[in-house]
Amino acid sequence: MPDSHHFHLNKTAPQQLYEDGSRIDINQKVFSKLSGMAISYLTLKARGMREPHWHPNANELGYCLEGRALMTIFSPGAAHDTFIIEPGTLSFVPKGYLHHLQNLGNTPLKMLLCFNHEMPEDLNLSSTLEMIPPSALGSTFSLDPEFFKKLQPSLKPVFISKFTQDVSLEPAWQNNRFKMNLKGIQPQIKNKGGSVSLNNQSLMPTLEGLTMYSLELEPKGVREPHWHPNAHELNYLINGRARIALLSPGEKIDSFEMEAGDISFLPKGYYHYIENIGDIPLQFAIFFNHSMPSDLGLSGALGAYSNELLASIFKVDPSYFSPLPKYQEDLFVVAGGG
Repeated sequence: MPDSHHFHLNKTAPQQLYEDGSRIDINQKVFSKLSGMAISYLTLKARGMREPHWHPNANELGYCLEGRALMTIFSPGAAHDTFIIEPGTLSFVPKGYLHHLQNLGNTPLKMLLCFNHEMPEDLNLSSTLEMIPPSALGSTFSLDPEFFKKLQPSLKPVFISKFTQDVSLEPAWQNNRFKMNLKGIQPQIKNKGGSVSLNNQSLMPTLEGLTMYSLELEPKGVREPHWHPNAHELNYLINGRARIALLSPGEKIDSFEMEAGDISFLPKGYYHYIENIGDIPLQFAIFFNHSMPSDLGLSGALGAYSNELLASIFKVDPSYFSPLPKYQEDLFVVAGGG
């Protein structure tokens, strides 16, 4: 389905493939429906390291699926933020901030990296010396220019390599302004249909232009029909099977099923719903390109209008809507089976 808002990330070959890790990049070039967002799937083998780098045109929001890593962010004002990443951890890196990741465990590190640009860019620390004359580098660091000639920098970035030294962890690295343990917070919404852990700028003040929700649905559970007035939505299905239907302008309907490892892109303001069609609970990582995404649901929307108005739209008698509950707020998640 070339016009679908659904994409098989798990069936895409890594564009960046190295001995110690890989990265699958899903941007607008690969998935034409994307706008204002992109996502990468980063894997680092034991002791693997994603070299220090920055993104000139996009903020980055990472979500750890598996493994344990150390992350350092170097930001304006010579600030150093170093912290531990574990499953369920969110990490936020503002546009242009230098950062790196290194796998601390003996098993692979697997991370989702979401960006608030459809074509995010990379610049790598290993590429920074080649274009600068040794004389200028010597002046910068008060060293003999010969020091830099011997480094023999390569035009090709290291990107992913192996970190050979052991790391002495410090207790202070457990908490940080650029980190949020989303798995550790109590879900703000929880009922028989499932649960939602909502992160936004009010909980993580450093966020800008991105956030993520963790959505879990029980079998037959439904994320009620809704839309987001101020944000695009980019979903990654961690486990389970889901059905999504999307209503686009022009009365176009795109309905598709997702399996673990698939992504879907739901543009700002487009009406959609999510349903668990499997036999086990499903889990979504749901990213938004706004730090405070807004939400309008069908349960609250129908409750906001009189039966007479609804009857005129749907061409029935007003009494038809008498059994309809007049919810004053959205239900968000509902259980299946009526």
